[in-house]
Amino acid sequence: MDTSSFIALLYNAALLISLGVIYDALKLESIKNKKLRDLISGLLVGMLGLAVMNTSWEMAPGMFFDTRWVLISLCGLFFGLVPTLIAGAMMVSLRLHIGGAGILVGSLCVIIPGSIGCLFAIILKRKNLKLDWFKLYSFGMLIQITVLGCMLLMPEHLRYKVIGAVIQPVIVVFPVCTMLVGLILRRQRDRRKSEYDLTESQKLLNREQSLMRGLIGSLPDLISFKDVQGRYLGCNHAFEQFVGLTEQELKGKMDQELKGNFKPSDIAGLDEQEIIASGKVYSQDEWVVYPDGSKVLHETIKKTFDGFDGTRYGLMSVSRDITERKNHEDQIQRLAFYDSLTQLPNRRMLQDRLQLLVTTSVRDERFNALFFIDLDHFKTLNDTQGHNMGDQLLIAVAARIQDSVRDEDIVARLGGDEFVALISNLGEDEATAGHVAEKVAEKIRLSICQPYKLSIKENVDANNEMIFHCTPSIGISLFKSNLTSPDEILKQADVAMYQAKAAGRNAIRFFDPAMQIALEENAAMLAELHQAIDNGELELFYQIQIDETKGIQGAEVLLRWFHPIRGMVSPLDFIPMAEESGLIIPIGRWVLESACHQLKVWENIPNRENWQISVNVSALQFQQENFVEIVQEIILSNNINPHGLKLELTESMVLDNVDIIIEKMHQLNQLGIDFSMDDFGTGYSSLSCLKRLPLKQLKIDQSFVRDITTDPDDAAIVQTIINLSNSLKYDVIAEGVETQEQRQFLFNNGCSQYQGYLFSRPVPIAEFEELVSSMSVNFAAALD
Repeated sequence: MDTSSFIALLYNAALLISLGVIYDALKLESIKNKKLRDLISGLLVGMLGLAVMNTSWEMAPGMFFDTRWVLISLCGLFFGLVPTLIAGAMMVSLRLHIGGAGILVGSLCVIIPGSIGCLFAIILKRKNLKLDWFKLYSFGMLIQITVLGCMLLMPEHLRYKVIGAVIQPVIVVFPVCTMLVGLILRRQRDRRKSEYDLTESQKLLNREQSLMRGLIGSLPDLISFKDVQGRYLGCNHAFEQFVGLTEQELKGKMDQELKGNFKPSDIAGLDEQEIIASGKVYSQDEWVVYPDGSKVLHETIKKTFDGFDGTRYGLMSVSRDITERKNHEDQIQRLAFYDSLTQLPNRRMLQDRLQLLVTTSVRDERFNALFFIDLDHFKTLNDTQGHNMGDQLLIAVAARIQDSVRDEDIVARLGGDEFVALISNLGEDEATAGHVAEKVAEKIRLSICQPYKLSIKENVDANNEMIFHCTPSIGISLFKSNLTSPDEILKQADVAMYQAKAAGRNAIRFFDPAMQIALEENAAMLAELHQAIDNGELELFYQIQIDETKGIQGAEVLLRWFHPIRGMVSPLDFIPMAEESGLIIPIGRWVLESACHQLKVWENIPNRENWQISVNVSALQFQQENFVEIVQEIILSNNINPHGLKLELTESMVLDNVDIIIEKMHQLNQLGIDFSMDDFGTGYSSLSCLKRLPLKQLKIDQSFVRDITTDPDDAAIVQTIINLSNSLKYDVIAEGVETQEQRQFLFNNGCSQYQGYLFSRPVPIAEFEELVSSMSVNFAAALD
């Protein structure tokens, strides 16, 4: 290689290196339009290629040697397919224009390296490989070997001469040149990418900062930032309004340096430097005064903010106006724990305080007392004068109870007219504690018993006040330690209060364990009574009803309960319980259905088709609005003669709601049902009421029959009842007839219908059938 040839190659290499410099200087990478960027990049590489080809080393006529394949291969590797096609087309066009013996090889030295460069770029991208110096050198060596292979296509007389002349720079210099130029281009590409990423990151950061500042600025909370020395770094608009200074006026200053209306908080000796040093979150509620003089409650949170490397940059403070929220919380607190009418603690707060007192008394062993206070006949005031009057009384009673106890004691309203007073620290001796509790209870009782002046708002023209007298029933439960649960203490006081009610009201009673046991037994029995019908434990017993002259008239059915464990349960025990709980309604229906079923059986037996069955009906049962329809439904479903059913009512039941009772009796009379007044003479029936009742029969109570042969008063009462029945044209029947002397007295005085042990005890239906079958048809002889 001569000197001119070497200089030509150096010039070629300089043009190659200038490719990266020119590309970088023109900032072609910043062109966002890819098509335009590819076009300009292709033209730039193509012009450099033309420049390289114009400074070629001419080895022979028509044979030119330059670095075009290095340039086009790097174009494919770094710039992509489109720029490579454009640059390749320009170089091939020039080579075709020059012509000569090496036209084919010269064109292939452009096309094949360009294609290899594009293919190599695709492989690197898909395999995510990094382009280092070794890969660039290997790439350069591959290009040069490919070019040498293309030179084998030259004419045979030139082939080895040319290869021999260029093999040294091709194998030694050009791969190194390719590597160096590639490293320059890669470095410039990486730098441009880093600059682009940095620019995009800066844009994103600026956008996020702008968004963050807009967000913080729009918040109603007071937000400020300080550095570690306590100097302000910034704040939001709400904080500016609060302090009366702009953000620019705050920046770089400490609280002590600020002027105007702003006064820094000094809550509990708060030291912001301690917060910065510890990194702990500070939170506290504080009352602050705004520049306009308004006072609001702030929830203030102070927290340090650090960099990713852990460097502490300062302190952020957020203060929120929680005045309205605090007011709502207080309101919710009052609704949850206080009675809205009397403003006394409610059941929930009482249970909390009672639990606390029980737990505390474990340590000091002192007795405490819980008073259960119920107003006597409060419902009467509500029903007669209205709820407004009742509310006035409750408010006044609440105030009197509070005035009667100490400040540390608790008075609560459970609901309705029920109050509870929780009295603590009554001493360690039970007798002493009981005495003190009784004195306090008596003080409360006397206070409540004082007259009340209640306002009558509806009657504005007359006297606006009425005097009302009220009495309480007070139950007391003494307790200490946690041996008794709060619920048990309340229950004991409640039991004692009902004991005070039973004693005549306006009384004080301490809890009696025996009464608690009785109540628990009653509760257990009531629960078992609920299942008695389904379990087949109830049974009807039949007691004969006889007429002296007509014979057997039928029977009265009496309910019996055979408990699997308790055995026979007395009706005196479970009937009142059923009436009080409302169970008497389903039980009464079952009795009616069973009685009607038996009547249907008797209708098909000669001499029994006209028998009647007497069924006792309770007041609660008869007062059902649809009682008439229920009886009618039972009669129709059993397809019986209604005249076979006789309902027994008591005097006390008839006296309540007389008109409604009479109306129902008439409706049932129209169905063919007769009525008998049970236990006549034990109530307070007036003659005017009695004559209005559509009765068929009066039943003389057994308490009068028992002593008619020995007690003149009972005898006179029975004679009077018989005469009254005859006057009113009622049948009369005597119950509890046990001796022939009693029967004879009744018969002699005009009563010929009997029921009692003289004839039969109440027995199950099977025994009843055997009994009546064994009796003679001539009952006159049977009764001798």
